[in-house]
Amino acid sequence: MLAALALALVVSPSAASAAPIQAEIVGRSVRDRPIRLVRVGDPAAPRKVLVVGCIHGTETAGIAVTKALRRADPPAGVQLLVVDAINPDGCARGTRHNARGVDLNRNFPWGWRPLDGVFESGPRPSSEPETRVAQALILRERPSVTIWYHQALNWVDLQPGSRTRLMRRYARVAGMRATRTPLLPGTVARWQNHRLPGRTAFVVELPAGRLSPAAVFAHRRAILAVAR
Repeated sequence: MLAALALALVVSPSAASAAPIQAEIVGRSVRDRPIRLVRVGDPAAPRKVLVVGCIHGTETAGIAVTKALRRADPPAGVQLLVVDAINPDGCARGTRHNARGVDLNRNFPWGWRPLDGVFESGPRPSSEPETRVAQALILRERPSVTIWYHQALNWVDLQPGSRTRLMRRYARVAGMRATRTPLLPGTVARWQNHRLPGRTAFVVELPAGRLSPAAVFAHRRAILAVAR
């Protein structure tokens, strides 16, 4: 099904980067907005690094980082997989949830339980089309590293099942602190680390507000540091 939805579009590399760029639509939201994936780097690269700028529509600062990655030159053997927003409806509406009022980061099946209010989990695991798009993309590409941007706690969350040294390297390069927080139900990073053991998915909590150009550059540098 995912392959049927994909729409490839080859984009010429900018002068600032020699890396080839390819864009495709990997799925659609509740309101039929496209969810776009941009590939940066060698399509035959054995190592994939997935970066998602926004899963909560009120936490959009990470999109500045994902847009900056289009001009990056990935390390040899690495292709960057860049998604600005897995929740385009929430980003367009300025809401944490998707268009059905579900918090997508409580809708993934590992550790899922029913919740309501601000952490509305949906009626069942993977009930939302955006959740299913993310799952299909991750299981198809099997990224070695995945970074999910949130706001506004200003730290790198040390996810169980992920490589601590790698997460601390990101924090060091980006100038952030690293901390371990309680496990939450139905989160994408928790599901991903369960389904793809030996790989690393973690959360970067950006500070409140927009990122400065210097901060965007620091996060892009941190991504390339953990991509190697």
